[in-house]
Amino acid sequence: MKDNNIRYAFMYRRISSHNQIGNNSLSAQEDAIRQFAKENNIKIVGSYEDVAKSGTTMKNRTGFLKMLSDIESTSKATIILIHHFDRSNRNARDQLNVIYELALKGIRIISTDGLDSMNPDDMAEILEEAVAAEKYSIRLSRETLKGLKVNAEKMLHNGGPPPYGYTVGLDKRLHIDMAKEPAVKHIFEMYAAGMSYDRIIEWLDNNGYKTAKGETFGKTSIKSILENEKYCGNYFWNKRTGKDFRGMRNSHKLKDESECYHVIGGVPAIVDEELFNKVQERMRDHKSKIRNHNGKNFYPMNGKIFCSKCGKPLKGKVQYSKTNKNGEPVKQYRFSCDCFTPKTVNEKYLDDMIAYGLRECIFSPANIEELLHRLNKYSESQNEAIDLQITLLNDEKADIEKRRKNLMDVVASGESIPSIITEIGSMDEQIQKINRRISEQEASKKFFTLDDICFIKDMFTDYVREECNEDVLTFLNDTVERIEVGDTIDVKLKKNIKIDRDTKKIFVD
Repeated sequence: MKDNNIRYAFMYRRISSHNQIGNNSLSAQEDAIRQFAKENNIKIVGSYEDVAKSGTTMKNRTGFLKMLSDIESTSKATIILIHHFDRSNRNARDQLNVIYELALKGIRIISTDGLDSMNPDDMAEILEEAVAAEKYSIRLSRETLKGLKVNAEKMLHNGGPPPYGYTVGLDKRLHIDMAKEPAVKHIFEMYAAGMSYDRIIEWLDNNGYKTAKGETFGKTSIKSILENEKYCGNYFWNKRTGKDFRGMRNSHKLKDESECYHVIGGVPAIVDEELFNKVQERMRDHKSKIRNHNGKNFYPMNGKIFCSKCGKPLKGKVQYSKTNKNGEPVKQYRFSCDCFTPKTVNEKYLDDMIAYGLRECIFSPANIEELLHRLNKYSESQNEAIDLQITLLNDEKADIEKRRKNLMDVVASGESIPSIITEIGSMDEQIQKINRRISEQEASKKFFTLDDICFIKDMFTDYVREECNEDVLTFLNDTVERIEVGDTIDVKLKKNIKIDRDTKKIFVD
């Protein structure tokens, strides 16, 4: 197909796994493509590639998708050069769709063995290659699955990065990463204690913990840790459904238990089963709360308000009075019941009763000693994690100082090589940075005093009234038993503590 007119093309290369990176597969494809282009008077004006990407789907193949986008916006390139057509797609349907869409725009795909997607005589062979490539992928997937099943029976790690807090040993089993273990424990403990994702992420940041990629933790990564039963010692494999006929995968859809491989105690546990189950229960409760409190008129006491006469739950809706003395609309809750005339309750009034009452009950003199004990017990666990981080930082600093001393000995012997001087300067900066981190870690240690309790008490009412986050919702749910509305409003706390209007007056500053 020698042509004297210069034509312009994009080059595309793909390898399916990281194992192919070192065997020159990409460079071999490039050499073949460039040689073909040279022999056929084709000038390559763009190069695209996908590394460790499957050809069975176009999803996540950023190089291929960018090439398709770029070739539509250029007036020069009318050809896509590939080594073989299986580099383009291993899915026959996707292959045909791409060929058809490009043909409508006058763009052809040409392989180094001379097959042209716009040559009718070549289409039969291209289709045969596409079907053969798809069959090969299916067979390979089945054989891989067999190997993975054998690994699962031996409770070996089945590829991919290990869960955060674990490493993969030479025996291909999961082992606890002692440096990250405290972070995993704290994630579970903090969530079980009612902490929000934001609070957990803040603690991880303050204590220097990063993801396996060295990035700040996000809510999704925290959620995936909390849901992973490997942390309580259970080995599982083949839990999620595979790709459907479209090549798409729903990672949230689980297989039937009969298709999964599950071994209790097959992985070294970082948290105990009781803590893990407590976290799962809270996550289930949180899902139902999210469905209920996303509305703008959500009230956290919904479901806890009852008629004082008949005892039935009150049905409520939001309404606004005209304005308060500052000209602001006043939010009220209008409750109705079959046995008495509908009542309206000022939102702030009801919230004040709850917040003030809880404050005085929790921070009563009889509870101060217990509060201090519990807060400092929690601080002890945090301080232990901080001490571990400081130990790791000191070990890192000692290693740098040892290497720095060796370089200084070389300089002292008379070999003042510029690169060595630069390296010593870099080490000094690293040591200074580590010293700053150690100081920050030391400063973050906390021991609570009576003054801290007083400060928390002062902040308590404003926090409960103004915040509507997960921490507050859990706290209110755990403390408020019911609210009875009638001629008076009674707020009953759990453990049979009752607060009425008269009591509320005592609490007002």
